[in-house]
Amino acid sequence: MDRILIVDDTEMSRELLAELLEDKYEVVFARNGREALHILSIQMGKVSAVLLDLLMPEMNGYEFLMELRERKWDDRFPIVVISGDDSEVSKEICEELGVNHYICKPFKHKEAIAEISQAIEEYNRK
Repeated sequence: MDRILIVDDTEMSRELLAELLEDKYEVVFARNGREALHILSIQMGKVSAVLLDLLMPEMNGYEFLMELRERKWDDRFPIVVISGDDSEVSKEICEELGVNHYICKPFKHKEAIAEISQAIEEYNRK
């Protein structure tokens, strides 16, 4: 079963995503980018995708993406940004940092699941 790391500081968001995905994926959580980096350092190779919020304390999503690039981990799994920020600027920054999938909150459940599945499938075809 594929494992997905959900990185979001809001418990309600983590729980909602877990409910949507738990039938098809194993789900692990981080409350910020720093926690996510720690989890990835332990579980590298076991994580099939990262679902990433952008606005979090300690280490936000942008900082997390930059750190992934610096560590050369940015090509080891797909990253799907799930954010309430639907601005073109945020989308462009994420794209420059290697994100190909961006879901805006609030989202439709079926569309989000399809986007996440597509991200994993695209990555696995590479």
